[in-house]
Amino acid sequence: MFISDGFLVGIYSPATIFAFVSISGIGIILFNRKFIYIHLFNAFSIAIILMYCTYKNLVPYAPIFSQTLLEHDPQKNLFWVLSMAYFIIPILIACLVLCEVLLSQWRHRESLIQILSQTDPLTNLYNRRSFNEKLSLIQNTHTQYAIILIDIDHFKMINDDFGHHIGDEALKAIAQLLSTLVRSSDIVARYGGEEFIIAMPETSLTIAREVAERCRLAIQNQTLETLTQKKINLTASFGVATSEDETQINKIIHHADQALYRAKAYGRNQVHFHGETNHS
Repeated sequence: MFISDGFLVGIYSPATIFAFVSISGIGIILFNRKFIYIHLFNAFSIAIILMYCTYKNLVPYAPIFSQTLLEHDPQKNLFWVLSMAYFIIPILIACLVLCEVLLSQWRHRESLIQILSQTDPLTNLYNRRSFNEKLSLIQNTHTQYAIILIDIDHFKMINDDFGHHIGDEALKAIAQLLSTLVRSSDIVARYGGEEFIIAMPETSLTIAREVAERCRLAIQNQTLETLTQKKINLTASFGVATSEDETQINKIIHHADQALYRAKAYGRNQVHFHGETNHS
């Protein structure tokens, strides 16, 4: 289309040059460059041959225009203007459509990259970096929040006895449970290998402990089945802390981690909170 229409309206015309630049640029961006370069080389070679032939008067220049039309001022000649429009407008529309396709693909890829950078690929929860960013936003609102730290009990034993596939299934099952048991405003993330963490904005220690206990019971009632139809009972230990007694994020998480350590030391499958003296 470029070669034929370019020949008809004039191989030297601005419309032809515009079309060549537009087609080349969009083609290189959207498609395989090697494929585009081959065809661009062929098209450019034909254009050079046409230029030479018109220069030597071997073929007429812009045969769509009669000699009578060319004798008039082209800018005042309606046929000339419409012919230019006929050639330029389809290419302009095609380039705009292709640009929109390119931008849509770019936006889609950017959104996928953003999602991948924020989520854990196994559990589809937020990853640690993304969790820390969102927790910083909560911290900046100066509202009280709670942190729940969760560790799957005997997870290494599950991997060693039944394989990493079952371990992955355990992580996904618990991630699904935690996501369904918290509020939409809460943030659930995979914090480490077998550790999860929950940030609960505008939440007191009492409410956070109740949520942690509800999650503990749900995990305790969760069972996995191996390929040999053997059932595995899952449990997890919980540590809870709030920003009521501390303002630094790292220290609040450290307090939750200390409470989690006590829960594991007292026999696992328990909920402990920062500041308690006896185990629960």
